[in-house]
Amino acid sequence: MPDSAQDVNRIVCVGVVYIDTILTVPHFPIEDEKLRAKELTRRRGGNPANTLEVLTQLLEHNPTPSKPKKKPTELYLLSVLPDKSSNATTFVRDSLPQAHLDESSIFRPGYTDTASSYIIQSQETLSRTVVSINELPEMTADEFIAKVTHMAINDDGTPWTKAWFHFEGRVPDITLQCVQFLRKEFPHFQISVECEKPERTGMVQVARYADVVFYSKLWARKNGYMSARAFLDAQRTETREDAVLCCTWGAGGAAAVEQGDGEVWADVEAWKSGSEGQEVVDTIGAGDTFIAGMLFALNECGDWPLQRKLEFANQLAGRKVLQEGFESLGSKMW
Repeated sequence: MPDSAQDVNRIVCVGVVYIDTILTVPHFPIEDEKLRAKELTRRRGGNPANTLEVLTQLLEHNPTPSKPKKKPTELYLLSVLPDKSSNATTFVRDSLPQAHLDESSIFRPGYTDTASSYIIQSQETLSRTVVSINELPEMTADEFIAKVTHMAINDDGTPWTKAWFHFEGRVPDITLQCVQFLRKEFPHFQISVECEKPERTGMVQVARYADVVFYSKLWARKNGYMSARAFLDAQRTETREDAVLCCTWGAGGAAAVEQGDGEVWADVEAWKSGSEGQEVVDTIGAGDTFIAGMLFALNECGDWPLQRKLEFANQLAGRKVLQEGFESLGSKMW
């Protein structure tokens, strides 16, 4: 088999991409008030795209790849986007220059806008009020199956031998059909899923198929647990026997468990900068950043123990909340 088919790993992030419009105002407006904004910012958001942006930086700045002769990991975005020639799609494409998009995403002809969020950020209270709209039809399981069947073939006609699919878990019933398809048709692919919003109860069934599950503090609290470790301990019978389970806890740090015969636990406190006077600036995307850190460690640093992988992802997320956006996060880790 050609080297290209043997050596290349792919990470495919599946979910919705947003374009965020952020208005920074002196105070939150009252109804029917005219208010002048201090600043307007437009940026690409959405869980999978945020994760890919940070992954790109980590891969670029990694000074010690575990296998020097290994071909670089390729990144893919599998999302529903508007018309391929629309300004919104161009904006998303330009924001992720190192990620494959045209061959992996699903485009809706005739639509001109992505999912959008309009965020009012108050300087007075630092609150963020978010209003979202998404007029794009959601991805169907059939569309996912057709896309993966087509894209998981190398240029030389050989099938992909390695790939990691990470799911935002936006629509549980569709996500379930997608992971079941991967388990049946591509059992050698790795799967990770995100259980973030507790109202998406169907993600419990999806998690049973995943190699790695990322749980949020909100998910754990809504299920009656007051610590990350206690929550993960209860999930061991609900997930694969060899799965890695992670739970972030904000200011309480994070925990992880690698199941199997030699079960391994890891715990970390919230990362703190050594610099004096550094305060939380922007928490949007911190969870996506943590996931990027873990995906990087799992794919590129297989010789690291679970504790080091968790520490790396935790530090990365800690650095992210000290700044606006994701710029230069990768270079700050080494």
